[in-house]
Amino acid sequence: MTAVIIESSTILSKARTPTTTANVMGVYDDVRALLTSSEVVQVVLEALFVPSADDSSLSFNAHANKSPNVNALPDDDPTNPNRRILAVVSHRDDWDLSEEGCIFVCKYKSTPTPTSPSLPASSASTTLLNGELEIQRIYPIYGSFALAMGQMRRGPSSDVPLTPGPVPGSPAGALEKGPTRSGFSLTIIPADSPPSSESTNESHSTFFTPDIPTLKLLIAECKRLREVSEVDDATGASVATHQFAWLGMYLSSRAKVSLLSSTPPDLRLSTLPLLYRLSPASAGQPGDDTADIEVVREGWVRARAREHPNPSSRSSNGYGGRGRLKVRIGTFNVNDKLPSQDLSAWIQGLHNDATLNSGGNKEGERGDKGGGAPTIPPLARTSPLTLKGFEWGRTKSNSSIHSSTATPAPEPEPVRFTQPSSSSQNTASATTTVASLSSQTTLPTSDPRDEPESPANDEPDLLILGFQELDLSTEALLYSTRTTREDAWCLAVVAALGEKGGGWVKLASKQLVGMLILVFVKKELKDCFGDVKTTAAGAGLLGVMGNKGAVAIRLTFTPPASFLLPPDNQTTTTSTRRPGPTTLTFVNAHLAAFDEMVDKRNLDYQELCRKLSFEIEPGSTLTATRPGEVVREAVGVFESDVLFWIVDLNYRLDLPDIDVRRVLGTKDWEGKCEVLLRFDQLKKAIQSKKAFDGFQEGPISHLPSYRFSPGLAMDKLGYDIKRKPAWTDRILYMFNPACTTVTQTSYSSHPQITMSDHRPVAADYDIDVDIYDKDQRDETIRKLFRQVDHMENSHERPSIKLEDAFVDFGNVCYETPVTRTLNVRNTGRTPCAYRFVPIQADAPIHPEWLKIEPLAGLLLPDEVVEIKMSVYVDNALASIMNLQPKDLGGTLILHTVMGKDHFISVSGEYQYTCFANRLTTLTRLPGPIRSLKSPSEIKAENHAINAPREVMRVVNWMMTHSTQNELFLSPPDEEIVDTIRECLDTGDEFPYPHDTQDCKIPIAFSVTLLRLLNSLVEPVVPPLLHARCMQMTSQDEAFELLDALPAAAVNVWISVTAFLHFICQSSKDTEHVEKIASVFAPVLLRDDPLSTVLPVSPAGKRKFLLYFIS
Repeated sequence: MTAVIIESSTILSKARTPTTTANVMGVYDDVRALLTSSEVVQVVLEALFVPSADDSSLSFNAHANKSPNVNALPDDDPTNPNRRILAVVSHRDDWDLSEEGCIFVCKYKSTPTPTSPSLPASSASTTLLNGELEIQRIYPIYGSFALAMGQMRRGPSSDVPLTPGPVPGSPAGALEKGPTRSGFSLTIIPADSPPSSESTNESHSTFFTPDIPTLKLLIAECKRLREVSEVDDATGASVATHQFAWLGMYLSSRAKVSLLSSTPPDLRLSTLPLLYRLSPASAGQPGDDTADIEVVREGWVRARAREHPNPSSRSSNGYGGRGRLKVRIGTFNVNDKLPSQDLSAWIQGLHNDATLNSGGNKEGERGDKGGGAPTIPPLARTSPLTLKGFEWGRTKSNSSIHSSTATPAPEPEPVRFTQPSSSSQNTASATTTVASLSSQTTLPTSDPRDEPESPANDEPDLLILGFQELDLSTEALLYSTRTTREDAWCLAVVAALGEKGGGWVKLASKQLVGMLILVFVKKELKDCFGDVKTTAAGAGLLGVMGNKGAVAIRLTFTPPASFLLPPDNQTTTTSTRRPGPTTLTFVNAHLAAFDEMVDKRNLDYQELCRKLSFEIEPGSTLTATRPGEVVREAVGVFESDVLFWIVDLNYRLDLPDIDVRRVLGTKDWEGKCEVLLRFDQLKKAIQSKKAFDGFQEGPISHLPSYRFSPGLAMDKLGYDIKRKPAWTDRILYMFNPACTTVTQTSYSSHPQITMSDHRPVAADYDIDVDIYDKDQRDETIRKLFRQVDHMENSHERPSIKLEDAFVDFGNVCYETPVTRTLNVRNTGRTPCAYRFVPIQADAPIHPEWLKIEPLAGLLLPDEVVEIKMSVYVDNALASIMNLQPKDLGGTLILHTVMGKDHFISVSGEYQYTCFANRLTTLTRLPGPIRSLKSPSEIKAENHAINAPREVMRVVNWMMTHSTQNELFLSPPDEEIVDTIRECLDTGDEFPYPHDTQDCKIPIAFSVTLLRLLNSLVEPVVPPLLHARCMQMTSQDEAFELLDALPAAAVNVWISVTAFLHFICQSSKDTEHVEKIASVFAPVLLRDDPLSTVLPVSPAGKRKFLLYFIS
């Protein structure tokens, strides 16, 4: 061997290179993927590692014993375990203009793979598959760093090791066995104390390569980097923390537990927008930038991992698409009763056509499915509920608002994990013929995604049932372990499934005194559920007894491997792929009773969130990777992908008992549930964030499920006369939108089951989960994280450039969307995070009229993000902006995390509108509202006119036009409506003649009038007078009530109702007046949604209006 100090020998020119250009570029890309953008790959050389002859742990013979044919493999064979990649990497510091370099020794990860799933483990093949490239050792180039080179030959057989000389103990002439290849050995002689990510027995490493041209380049580049190095041997011992600080991220062996752990992040954080998870900051006062980088980086990696191309799937977003689980969840407070009725309506979600609920409302078959048949029957008289899609009469439709926006392509329908049975008439026999989708199933010949979903397959895959007050005996309060009651209810559930019961199996259960939760799953999916954990916590007497509290079950769902399809034109056995799991958690709780105990219920919820936790095996899902890091041995209920609370919450209604019963007993009061739920204690607790913050609940259309009473102690609806009716039985949910989607498709009570003082409640959900290869996903996360790791420790200051620091929105008009985009480019060499911050700590980030997306994010070097800024003035905004100056100027601050702030100037001019004002304001305008320079020009009250000009202009135009039955009842042409509104704002004449034959024009005028009246800050008839309106019994009394209205309101009421009376008298349709009353009553007598007073019935409003128009 010839020793050289980074000098190339002339003998190098005699050799050849066996490596193809395509292979070199592939290896270069793999090395490049390991590094950050601040590092430059100068040379990449493929070589074979030469183990030390006296190193028993790394000797060639040891490798040969594991793989007898290793030495016969070609130099560039990717399956050779001795294959190494030597990369010369340089790093330039722009602050001090210094350059440092290293040799990275990398190796492809290899894993043994069985040749056939049917073979035993002992007969597994030793074939090695190429994996992810990893860094094994790093040699900084400085001081006494040197390279030694020598000529050598490589033998083909197992007894001829890769070594420059004869192997000790080998027979003479061994080198002559078979063909040999010539090349050169390269020994790296590190400087005094090289940093390393692994301990080795020797500091020198020797490699063999026949690629002489690349070896020349490597030696020349190493020589250059050593000459420019400013580090000597005296300071070499501290290179990892001083001069070569940039190597820290590569030497660290830590992994991001939160990213790679199988335990999902806390739902209370993952459901928040990114900006709300960052530290407080403002202009000139940055927050905790280091912590913000971690939050932004983790969110970026998770999002990009789902978009990153994945060889294990056909889809281009890095995942194998989405699969759908159908889940039915039920809650039932059984009041210490044993099952004594058929539960099929509750369990299967089916209704008999002849079944009536306790309120006398008929529910159709499957009436709770997808909204289905309403729980409240159609009214005999015309109402807004019979005028389908009438929202266009009160505000501009969403389709017209966003008509200029391109509609995104619809996502593919998620695939079902269960196959439809061949005959819906014989489910029990079909269950035995359905192909099992367990891990032992062979890969189907057809793509299961291509199978159309059958109506017979609309059944749930998972059934979760929560019971409360299962056992109220004294023995049960002492935590009895008897399962008598559980067994009885399990038998009742199976019986309720009928002939389908044979296709279901109980997966898990948990009981605490009177609380029981059961999980049933279809047999064909049983193997997909695992890691089942249960827990319980008391919140009853003394805060610990089990008469109140919660039980919970946590489980993971792993799709069958057959659903993780290989790429097109490739074949892969299911044994080589590991689908990733989705974690589901179900909590069944029973909280404190009685109306006045709402604070105790809120406290119980907080305590249960703290107490409920699931034990996990140490190191099974979370592994400590840093010195001193503690391994968690428990996870909470919120550390899940999907969380359901199945509860008898005991939240009541903050209304007098008589008012609740009056609303429920009024047959023609449409929307009665929505009215009463405004006073629901649970909804108030969620809005005030005192309990269940972040949870969702589907719309409630069923009557209260509590409290019913048999015999004489009940009212006409069946409710107990001593207890106020309430929706105590609820089902809430929360999910991580980054990996799942939950859609509630039904929500209903089942009043035909009358064994308890509660009625059972059930809901159906579609849970769409990601189908992905876990190993591939983890590898993608590592690669992505490597691109953005150590942002907070970078020597280079992050730098971004704004395309334009001025954004002008021009004229901003009512209900007219305006959108601008701002491109931001990362001009630095390191990734950077950005966020918008307010000017002052207590100020908003942007004006209330402006919407910005995204408000925070991360950019790779030279990457560009398009920030979308949009303005849309609706009624709520217009009511504020009509009282403010026109100028919409302002300043936005875009903060570069660990960098400087950038200032963005936004401007625009708001165009005043007559919509979303008070009637008293419109009557004090000096002229058209658009002519105002500022709100200060509005006249005093003593100079007000009798009625708003805008209302009178529209009414007068329609009075002179021939009547049409379609007025107020047909959707308009939005362009004509916009033109009419613009004329009202500017005072211009309407461009339409009174004798026009175009029916679209009068319809547009009628809808404009409706929207103008509906946009008023206060309705024509104030809510405080609604109760008096209901007391009127004649037309004379109704007219006398007008004296209580403000003068402007009286004139508007008289003008509008006179016109309505005119068109109703002109119509030949006998129901025309009812239709008009149904349209105008909720507009002229609009409720105050923030009022603490119970609103009046819609039927009463219509009756009052009919005194004037019929």
